[in-house]
Amino acid sequence: MVKYILADLVRVRTLRKDRVERELLAAKERLAEAERQVPIREKELDDYRNWVDAEIDRLYTEIIRKSIHKNAVDDLAYAVRSLRGKEPEYVKRLQDARDDVKKAQELVEEKKKERIQAQKDLEKLDAHREEWLAEQAKLEEFLSDKELEESFRPKDSSESVQLEEEFA
Repeated sequence: MVKYILADLVRVRTLRKDRVERELLAAKERLAEAERQVPIREKELDDYRNWVDAEIDRLYTEIIRKSIHKNAVDDLAYAVRSLRGKEPEYVKRLQDARDDVKKAQELVEEKKKERIQAQKDLEKLDAHREEWLAEQAKLEEFLSDKELEESFRPKDSSESVQLEEEFA
């Protein structure tokens, strides 16, 4: 049997399809991890906000119990601004986590499209291989028939003349 003429291309496309499938799996894992991070970041933000509120209440309670000095009020205002000033960091981390989810979803979709294309490319080659094999089978049959005909044909013209005279 003759080796398929595009066997190397089939091998390359099979390897490409396998690589794309591995990349798709990795992208799905990345998406799952990114999705797990969003609730963690939301909880961190909520915990921070709750802690800040409790800390501000504690500071106000502490200042109310003391005799109030202008410096104490200024220190309290500074402490409140300082505590609230860190909140954007937590908000940014949450937004980054959500952005990571979006990017991971886009990557998964891209890898799905690549996998579909790789599968189509491989299927085209498989269809071509089937056609090629059918043609090869016909060619082999034709060559076999030709050999068979030649084996029954006289070797040279003198033999064919003798055969004609004998049967005449």
